[in-house]
Amino acid sequence: MNILKENISTRDLVAFVALIRTGSFTAAAGMLNITQSAVSKRVAELEHKLAVRLLDRSTRRLELTAEGRAFVISAEAILQQFEQSVGQLRSLAQGSTGELRLCSASNMSTQIVAPVVGGFMETNPRVRLSLYDCQTRKQMIEHIANGSSDVGLIGGLPNQDHELSGEFDLTEIAVVRESMIVCFAHGHPLEEFECVSWEQVSAYPRIGLRSKFGVGHVTGAIEQLGHLGKGYVMSVTMINTAIALASAGVGVAIFPCYVVRGGRPNISWRPIEGTEHDYNFNFVHLRGKALSGASRVFGEHLRAFLSKMPATTKREGAS
Repeated sequence: MNILKENISTRDLVAFVALIRTGSFTAAAGMLNITQSAVSKRVAELEHKLAVRLLDRSTRRLELTAEGRAFVISAEAILQQFEQSVGQLRSLAQGSTGELRLCSASNMSTQIVAPVVGGFMETNPRVRLSLYDCQTRKQMIEHIANGSSDVGLIGGLPNQDHELSGEFDLTEIAVVRESMIVCFAHGHPLEEFECVSWEQVSAYPRIGLRSKFGVGHVTGAIEQLGHLGKGYVMSVTMINTAIALASAGVGVAIFPCYVVRGGRPNISWRPIEGTEHDYNFNFVHLRGKALSGASRVFGEHLRAFLSKMPATTKREGAS
């Protein structure tokens, strides 16, 4: 503790080691790109702080004292360890090492996260990635609250109230401009159109989502703009269930376009006229907890993927 109070700095150690390696103050000054007097001052300060003489100085040469010979080994080891620690810290901050524990709704995992994982792991092979599929928003929040996940990926309309408690916060990843789509079974009458109207959609029974979060909230909000009301033939909790029912011909299902971005070979879909909207993708995390380097880099990969997937991408069943 007394040594720490003396504030021995790495620059003092660097000057001392450089002096021993080069054998002269002049050469050490050149190596460190400082003046000869600065090297001499730093070494003298080190001796003063240690209260130990490290060098025998003469007009002809420098010689280490017995204490100096012992200390230079430790000083070199300290600097080497310090450089390694700084390098490891920078790698963590840059996202090239470390661990990322991510959770998201199963549909988002399939359509957005999965296509990004391969490229992320290829460019960041030293990052350990864990993905947790969540069936409900409550499950996601529990993962983050208990520390099993660092961040959760959620979506919604700009300024949407996600009803998170005060211990959570959001960091925006990307904003995507896209249309709502209507999904239906192959061979459905709507398949002959490139784009459909609310009036056309209203002619068919609809499958609704019970959730008031994410896709459920967006679908409900935009259906109100189309004056469709809530006359569902059936309501379900999971997006994949709604899509399966639509593909079975039970009814049509309305979603933001991102739901089909990864491809849905079992259904056809068409954009709905006049439904373009901004859709926000965010990381939810504990308030006051900074995103790790790996989280930030994964967010960059997500942003790049989303920016290349416009709402007018290929539609399943289109001719």
